[in-house]
Amino acid sequence: MPVAVVQETEANFTTATGTWTLNFAAAVTSGNVVVLIGTTKTGSSRTMNTPTSSGSASFSSVTSVGGTAIGAIGMWSAVENGSGNTQYQLSIASSLTSLGTLQAYELSGADGAAATSSDVNSAQASSTSPRMTSATGLTIPSGGIVLGAISTTILASWGTLTDPANFTRDFATNVGTPSSLFASSTTAGSGVTGTATVTTARAVNGVGAVWSQSGGGGSTTFRNLLTLGVG
Repeated sequence: MPVAVVQETEANFTTATGTWTLNFAAAVTSGNVVVLIGTTKTGSSRTMNTPTSSGSASFSSVTSVGGTAIGAIGMWSAVENGSGNTQYQLSIASSLTSLGTLQAYELSGADGAAATSSDVNSAQASSTSPRMTSATGLTIPSGGIVLGAISTTILASWGTLTDPANFTRDFATNVGTPSSLFASSTTAGSGVTGTATVTTARAVNGVGAVWSQSGGGGSTTFRNLLTLGVG
């Protein structure tokens, strides 16, 4: 069964707070994968702690970029083994507070919580073509999915946004002036960078990660192929 987004949701924190709480509209199905993506929008020295679940999910980092600066992005994933859970939380370290955005996906059909692969775009110079990943990009296997985000690194909007090719815009937000895009794609291909177009050039951070379908090659097989230089 191909990986599919069962539900997704977003919480925007327009008042600086030390604990970000997000709720899905419906309970997460036990055994499904939950992916959380957070981005900070307040000054420097803001570190996002590993999220927690009101259920039984234990999150691990998928990837992160931007350190503790404005527009830093973190991505975490876990299998939710609890029953009836809707709520997830992320706290800011050192008892600090921050503006920001937390976005969540529930995935069915994934080959476990761990991403098959991931990539980041670290502090891309001011551009009207911001990317989720490095120029190398990611490979999406048939039946897989890539989730990603782009966030400005300064307190300024990027104007009008055109979505990356073959991606669905899940959310585009403007919290505290900086802009962020959260998007997903199930279109198989290689060299997928998640490049958007904006009307005002801005420096950005970006992240992207791939989940493979269960029984469809899976993450272990895919990593082995990459090691051998295949694909």
